[in-house]
Amino acid sequence: MKGKILLLDDDKLLLGFMDEHLSDNDFDTVAFDNPVKATEYLQENEVDLVITDVKMNEMTGDEILAFVKEHHPDTGVIMITGFGNIQHSVNALRKGAYDYITKPFKAKEIIFRVERYFKADPDEKEPGTSAGRKKSPRKKEREKTEHVKHLNKEELDDEMKFVGNDPNVKKLLRILPKIAKNDAPVMIQGESGTGKEVFAHQIHMNSDRANAPYIKINCANLPTELVESTLFGHIKGSFTGATDDRKGAFDEANGGTLLLDEITEIEINVQAKLLRVLQEKEFYRVGSQKPVKADVRIIATSNRNIGQAIAEGEFREDLYYRLNVFPITIPPLRHRKGDIPLLANYFTERYAKRYELGEKRISDELMDQLMQLEWRGNVRELDNKIHRGVILSNEEPEITIDHIDNQLFSSVDDELSREVLSDMPIMSIEDMELHMIKKTLEYTQGNQKEASKLLGISDRTIRNKLKNLD
Repeated sequence: MKGKILLLDDDKLLLGFMDEHLSDNDFDTVAFDNPVKATEYLQENEVDLVITDVKMNEMTGDEILAFVKEHHPDTGVIMITGFGNIQHSVNALRKGAYDYITKPFKAKEIIFRVERYFKADPDEKEPGTSAGRKKSPRKKEREKTEHVKHLNKEELDDEMKFVGNDPNVKKLLRILPKIAKNDAPVMIQGESGTGKEVFAHQIHMNSDRANAPYIKINCANLPTELVESTLFGHIKGSFTGATDDRKGAFDEANGGTLLLDEITEIEINVQAKLLRVLQEKEFYRVGSQKPVKADVRIIATSNRNIGQAIAEGEFREDLYYRLNVFPITIPPLRHRKGDIPLLANYFTERYAKRYELGEKRISDELMDQLMQLEWRGNVRELDNKIHRGVILSNEEPEITIDHIDNQLFSSVDDELSREVLSDMPIMSIEDMELHMIKKTLEYTQGNQKEASKLLGISDRTIRNKLKNLD
């Protein structure tokens, strides 16, 4: 056998897929669909590599990573997720993950990643490991990880530039340095895809905390039972699955900035505890009566009508006013169409450089079409279209309408339908609903609001379905 691997994913189909293909390639595998049982196994057994999903009900992939790094520091971790993004990848590497892979992936990709891990410095063994277990020296592994983090940080900084010449955007950019040079909370509102997270990143990078941690929490994706633990941490035994003390987002962001993305999705009882942090500058870990000081700047975002959320009793008015010291509204792309050529050229240059395709330009016909579109997905939609155009134009110097409106990608709804329905096995109606919800969330990168619009159901229905998922 090439090495022993623990597989962890609450998607049983994917778990079986990985187990089968890795076993066929001479790896000794043990598979779990429950993270608590996986950690119990790791308390008594050694493995060479852990491959874990990021989004699970009982524990997150980040918690699994922390557990492995604490109890098995020489064991590698590869994280997999359907909600992947560059920032989480960087954070995972910083916390000690060896690699990061985004669903959906083919068998040859996961095998390649695993083979690469086991082939790293194969002749080196650390003292105290069992015979035949191949390990990279810790120093070399740290140097390799630091290099990867450096490259990813460059990519992250490149992705996080707020671009625009529209008068309203210029006002935001002029006031940004003043907002950045203090510790007051910031509330950023705007439709999905307008660039709220990008603007938040710019605030952090222009602040005195720029070299300190910048932690992002997507509140819409937090399982209800783990919200408090994710934000504030917990102590051992405070709830089922709390096998060790764990730090939360406020601990991780100490001295830096914490972005609470889509803050209006947090449960009302947790909002009261967030209010306490803003007022008292301290918090309590779940199960503890000992206050912890919080030196954290809060930036919050929302794509909802907050006045309506307050009126419906879903968001605390006092929390809103605490957060609203600097109220920022990012205009939708349809209200700043003069920025479309600037943004389109910016994205073209970025992706052409990334894929080493040389200089490219957008055809006049395509630019005219871009100016006429509705852009319901705002800047994110424009970004995706240009990304597609750069790739499909390949070595051609000009991106045309045919590259953007390729028949394979005729519409968002058609693309989503193909992804959701392709290779769907026979299953019950309930399982089919869950399957479609999970696939749609993967497509929207975890944004429950966007997923609910595509599925024609309420985001509350999505949350309830996921909450009741066995």
